[in-house]
Amino acid sequence: MSSETVTVQVDPQELPADSFTESDIARIELVSWGEYRAADFGKFAQMVSEDLAQAGDYVRQAARIVGSVETVFLTASVIAERVRGTSWEVIAEALRMSAADAEKRWGDVEARWRRTSRADSLYRKDPGRHAASADRYITTDTPYQFTTATRLPLSASLDAAAHLTGRDVAAADHAFAGTACTHCSH
Repeated sequence: MSSETVTVQVDPQELPADSFTESDIARIELVSWGEYRAADFGKFAQMVSEDLAQAGDYVRQAARIVGSVETVFLTASVIAERVRGTSWEVIAEALRMSAADAEKRWGDVEARWRRTSRADSLYRKDPGRHAASADRYITTDTPYQFTTATRLPLSASLDAAAHLTGRDVAAADHAFAGTACTHCSH
């Protein structure tokens, strides 16, 4: 969560796959899931505006989207927070539940995510391609833009690109209490 301005362009597809930290991978996955959910909401709005629905479709489609958001997007968010060092107490507070309940609900999922190998995860196998896709979504798609602020690509804040951007990974990690990049000299 850095407010520093980045002037260096980063092509995440040129970064070695092993230079991406767990924090990078989790954040790339989270943006990807956000993009998928935004597309679902966009399709829902189109269905409503074009009057393409049959009786019950509004509720049926809304329940499908909301259920998907709850299970996939929220889980990806929790994993991204945990990988960056967020405690169960902070996550629980944000979700208005106990830390024990949060850990019970997502602890095993987080542990499985951490054990996932490159062979089992497209994001781990080719993080640069997925980061580039996230960058395109963040910087060029506008239907869901809520501010006029400049949107920086995700790759500019990835630990894997810190040696190119000059981003102070240690300071960013300290601010977020996350993990440090093992490939950078910071």
